[in-house]
Amino acid sequence: MKKVMHLISTDVFSGAENVACQIINGFSKNNDYKMIYVSKLGSNKKCLEDRSIPYYKLDKFNYKCIKKAVQDFKPDIIHAHDIKASIYASLFYKQSKIVSHIHSNHENMRNFNFKPFLYNIVSNRFSKIIWVSKSALNDYYYSNKVQQKSIVLYNVIDSKGISSKANQDKNQYSFDIIYLGRMVYAKNPIRLIKIVNEVIKKRPETTVALVGTGELEQDVRKEIHEYNLEKNITLFGFQENPYKILSSSKIMLMTSRYEGTPMCALEAIACGVPIISTPTDGLKELIESGNDGFICYTDEEMVNTILKTLNDKKILRQLNSNMQNKNKQINNFKQYINSIKAIYESKDVIV
Repeated sequence: MKKVMHLISTDVFSGAENVACQIINGFSKNNDYKMIYVSKLGSNKKCLEDRSIPYYKLDKFNYKCIKKAVQDFKPDIIHAHDIKASIYASLFYKQSKIVSHIHSNHENMRNFNFKPFLYNIVSNRFSKIIWVSKSALNDYYYSNKVQQKSIVLYNVIDSKGISSKANQDKNQYSFDIIYLGRMVYAKNPIRLIKIVNEVIKKRPETTVALVGTGELEQDVRKEIHEYNLEKNITLFGFQENPYKILSSSKIMLMTSRYEGTPMCALEAIACGVPIISTPTDGLKELIESGNDGFICYTDEEMVNTILKTLNDKKILRQLNSNMQNKNKQINNFKQYINSIKAIYESKDVIV
């Protein structure tokens, strides 16, 4: 039996954390593997328990606590789900096979600075590096040095699981626009509020759901108040099960500065909800603009596209239909788990 430790440096629950849980659940019926989620505990605890994820609590995310977890669990493989976790995992490469999983095209990995430099130094200890988009790999400052051990593996969503969870929510919702994600710098929610304000100026009946929390939440609330948008925008905060809200929305709006292959976008695809987004990393690879969503380069273009889409039922119906077709093409969960299994079982040579 192979023992896999999923190492994560955060105590929240977002895209990378969701991916780790999906992998663990995807292997739950495979008796050849035993998996555990290792991190600090915070708002992620309930999410882990609701998903029946076995976990190991780190008191602090540091070498001493991770070393104890390694000694207790004795993993054959450490699957590290962010840059910080990957760097720490590299310290245990003599005991375990190390898989580094980079879930976003981080801005600070694109230029010369200490973080990408250190990651490059320790990357020779990784068996494999998983990138969730081509741009994340290609934009990495030391991309040419890690190509040989890198693989681009797009995230996927278990569509049946999404549908099942949506049906568990007995509330009724109806929104024109949904934002689903953490309110942090990378997602640029302040820009989103400004765009929504311009839409509402021209279409006052527009309703918006904001699902998520984060360090910029108070700034978002301030913007909503200053624009007097309280009647149009509903703030849901973090939702363990946001899928009924999502499937009851007409479009998803994304204004991210950088991404990988965002889970919220895959969830929108699974729910047949078209996406209007900034031209960001994996979204440019995911969305076929004009067919199943739109990539917009300016605020004005985004406002006009939102208005045109919301005001034309024929466009919405076609986008919904195309999204359902895309879901069948890309959200192949069984194939994804088989790809992860192949990575775990590969005979990579560590230099």
